[in-house]
Amino acid sequence: MLPSNLLRIRVSRGRIFPILAGSESELKLASRLVELYRTACEERAKKGEIAVMLQKIEEEQESSVDYRLVRGLALLLERRCAFAVKSDVDPLRARMAVFELASKRKISNQHQREEVIHEVARSMGVEASALESSMYADIDGELVLEGFSPLEPSLLLRYYNLSLIQTVLFKAMKLKFTASGNWKNIFRQIKRLGLMYTVEKIVEENGKDEYAITVDGPLSLFKMTDRYGVSLAKLLPQIVHSEEWSIQADILARNRGRVYALELHSSEVKGMVEYLPPEEFVEPSIYDSSLEEKFARSFELLNTGWKIKRESEPLVAGSNVLIPDFSFEKERVKVYLEIVGFWTEEYLRRKIEKLNSLSSDIDIIVAVDESLACSRLSRLKSKEVIYFSREVPTGVVLSHLKKREEERIEDEAKSIANEIRLTKDTVHLQEIADEYGVSLEATRRAISTKTLDGYSLFGDTLVSNRLLSELEKKLSVSDRLSHALKVLEEYSVDDPYALLEKLGYRVVWAGLDIDRSTIQKVSN
Repeated sequence: MLPSNLLRIRVSRGRIFPILAGSESELKLASRLVELYRTACEERAKKGEIAVMLQKIEEEQESSVDYRLVRGLALLLERRCAFAVKSDVDPLRARMAVFELASKRKISNQHQREEVIHEVARSMGVEASALESSMYADIDGELVLEGFSPLEPSLLLRYYNLSLIQTVLFKAMKLKFTASGNWKNIFRQIKRLGLMYTVEKIVEENGKDEYAITVDGPLSLFKMTDRYGVSLAKLLPQIVHSEEWSIQADILARNRGRVYALELHSSEVKGMVEYLPPEEFVEPSIYDSSLEEKFARSFELLNTGWKIKRESEPLVAGSNVLIPDFSFEKERVKVYLEIVGFWTEEYLRRKIEKLNSLSSDIDIIVAVDESLACSRLSRLKSKEVIYFSREVPTGVVLSHLKKREEERIEDEAKSIANEIRLTKDTVHLQEIADEYGVSLEATRRAISTKTLDGYSLFGDTLVSNRLLSELEKKLSVSDRLSHALKVLEEYSVDDPYALLEKLGYRVVWAGLDIDRSTIQKVSN
C-alpha cells in the first residue's frame, strides 16, 4: 500500500480509476530509480543524500511525470533496502555525555562547544570528529544504505500498480470479486486475514464451479478501520494472481461526500497488475495463525477419539458456501468448526441465518473472537456460536462435540431400532451398522432397546439360540480351553468367555497356559 497523499486517481461519472503506470516514459523513470538505489547501496549513501537525489529527479520530471509517481516508486524501492546506523560511538550515549557536560559548563559560544566536544571525545577514546559524526547517526536522514534487493523496472511498475489499487481499496465499503482458479489460496487468505465475507457458488455453462465473493470493506465498520483495511488490501495479491479476475468495489470519498464505483478486470490491465514472482512466495504453514495451531495441538493432546483435520476447501450447500477451519470426525459423526476473525453483530446474524439454512447433514460450530469485534460487542444467543478471547477453548468445543455425538447416536438408534431383522446364526453389530449407514455405537444402543427373541449378545456379536445348542455339543467333546476357543473362533464370537459362561462353563486356569487350562460344566 501507499500513503494516501501519494494516491493517483481519476474520477468520472460516478466511477473511480486508479492511474496505473506502464508507459515508456514511466518505465524509464522506474529504471532510473532502480539504478539510483543500486548505486547508492554500492556507495553506502545516507538516506538524506538519497532524498536529495530523488528531489532532483522530481524537479527534472516535473513537466512530464507526476511527483507522486516518483515518490511512490521510491517508497517501494526503499522497502527493499536495509539501512543501518554507522557510528564509532553509540549515538544516544554520545548525545547524553555531550549534553550533560554542556549543561554543567553553561556554554554560550562556538569555542566553548568545541571544548566540550574534545573533552567528551577524550573520555570516550575517540577523535572529536568521530564523536561529532556519531551524535546524530541514528536519525532517519543519517542512516546508511547497506543492502538493496534490486528488481526489474517493469516488475517495479507492476508492484506500484498493485499498491495503488490496494490504497484505493482502503477506502472501500464493500468489495466483490470473482476469479478463475486459485480458489484454495484465496479462501485460505480470506481466513488468514479474518475478513468478513459471503460466498455464493456460481455454476458456469461448462459445468465448472466458480464463486462470487463479497467482502465487507473497512469503511463499513465503526472501529478498527485501519487494521481491517490493511487486511483487505492484503487479499488483493491473491485475487490478481488468478488467470482471470474481476473486482467491483464501492469507494467512499469523504472529502467529496460521495461513493464511487471501482471496477477492474484482468483483461483491461493485463501485464500491469500481477502478483509476486514464484520465487518470492513463502511456503504457507498448515495453519493460518498461531491461534489455530495452538488450538489444534491442544485438542490433539486431549486424546478424545475425535480426529481433528485442517480444512482448506469450501463447504458447499446449495448456493451457500462456508469455509470451515477444522473438521472433527468420530465414527460416522462429522462436525465442522469455523473461527471468525473480524465481525459485527450484523455479520454474525447473517452467518447464523446461513447456518440455519444448511442441510441437516452439515453440522458446524462457529467460534468468535471477542477481541476482533468491529462494532459494539453484542452477543447473539445461538447454540452454534462459541465466544472466546485470546484462544479457542478446547473444553467448550469438546463439550459441543460430545453433545452433537450423543444427539446423532440417539437419532440413528431410533431410526433403525424397528428395522433390524436377524436371519443368520451369528451377526456382528458392525455388519448392521454398515447395512443401515449408522455408527456402531448407535447400533449397540438400538440393539439394547430390542427384545432379542432367539438371540444372545456376546460382546458385539449376536448368536442364535440354535447355534448355541450346536456349540454346546461341540464343546462337550473336550474339556480343554484351547479346544473351546478354537471352536468359537470359527464363528468369530467377540467375547468367547462370556459365551462359555452363558453355556454354564467356568474356566479352570493353569497359570497363563491356555493349552493346560480346562473348562468345567457348572450349570445347565
